[in-house]
Amino acid sequence: MRARVLRPAILALALAATASLSATSETSLSGFVSGRELCEQEVCGSAIFLAAFAGSIDDRPAVGLALGGIVHEPLPTQVGQCVGILDGSWSIKTLRRTLAGDVKSGLLCYVDGVQYLVRDMVMEITQGGSGHAVFDAVLDHRPFPPTIKGAIAQP
Repeated sequence: MRARVLRPAILALALAATASLSATSETSLSGFVSGRELCEQEVCGSAIFLAAFAGSIDDRPAVGLALGGIVHEPLPTQVGQCVGILDGSWSIKTLRRTLAGDVKSGLLCYVDGVQYLVRDMVMEITQGGSGHAVFDAVLDHRPFPPTIKGAIAQP
């Protein structure tokens, strides 16, 4: 009789411990984005981007759409000059899941008048998971509308 009572209690404790461990683990996010700048910061108040995402979320293959709005200091004008990425938000929507969050920091660096590098942009995951990832990309103003291609990885 005692074993019948203890087994469910032990099982409940084990499940509770497992649930609390999985709730505190960070979300794994990596992949590539390729898309377009829909609106520049001077017009919309933030640079707005829409891109395709292909990669993995929590070690499962994922494809979907990425959307971001980034606020940066005035664009640099000299080769090698970088300015700060000050703020922003982002989301990645797949068939299984949506991740979203805030942009905490990063750099926007001038390459040659039409290309800029997005370097070390920190993406905090606040919805659909937890943790953060880093985004690096090339923003090319040569075609219209400008293109962005880059990679998301975890530090």
